[in-house]
Amino acid sequence: MSNILSVFNPPPSRPYPPSPDELESQCLPCTAIQSIVAIGGGLYLSSPNQFKDKTTGKIDLRKNPIWWQRSVRGAGIILFGLGAYRAGEVVQILYRKRFG
Repeated sequence: MSNILSVFNPPPSRPYPPSPDELESQCLPCTAIQSIVAIGGGLYLSSPNQFKDKTTGKIDLRKNPIWWQRSVRGAGIILFGLGAYRAGEVVQILYRKRFG
């Protein structure tokens, strides 16, 4: 059905707010992917490898001063923490589905 026809013939209404079971089943894939991406990005940002020169393997302090390195690593740690939190939510959803 096109968008124009749905204006004149709207779909039937759904209950609002949705039930917790319905909401969890819709959120599970997105939460799992968000968790994986946040943990991976956090691990990458918290490692010192992105600051090293490709040829020499040393960190150039003119390009990347210490304050910049620490702020990027801090953001990586925060991102890793967010990913771990979201992974905990995924585990809770799966636990409720299986045992609840």
